[in-house]
Amino acid sequence: MNAMAIGHAELYIYPEKVTPQDRISSPQRIDVTGTQELLEVLTSMPAETSFSVLLVINDCVVGNGKYFMTHETVTILHEYGACVGFLVKPLAILREARQEHQRRYSSGQDHVRE
Repeated sequence: MNAMAIGHAELYIYPEKVTPQDRISSPQRIDVTGTQELLEVLTSMPAETSFSVLLVINDCVVGNGKYFMTHETVTILHEYGACVGFLVKPLAILREARQEHQRRYSSGQDHVRE
């Protein structure tokens, strides 16, 4: 975490069904300070995962949320304070990336061309 950052998001991740290739396979806390880091964490979560977010600025919690992720969507279970709408943009980016991957995979573009 950036020592100069005045805020960060604490993600508490609780995978429910994991496979051997999942990068996050047990409950853990991950701190992120930017959108790119947040996207990397969301991308690495197993398909069925509960997670909570605490938004912290100057060591004070300014928002919290609880979510459940599947392959298709993320269900908002609860959002309060600064967490209201916090994941809308990152989740839209993640959804677009998954759709693009699916289009490429289904059309065979992911294979190496000779």
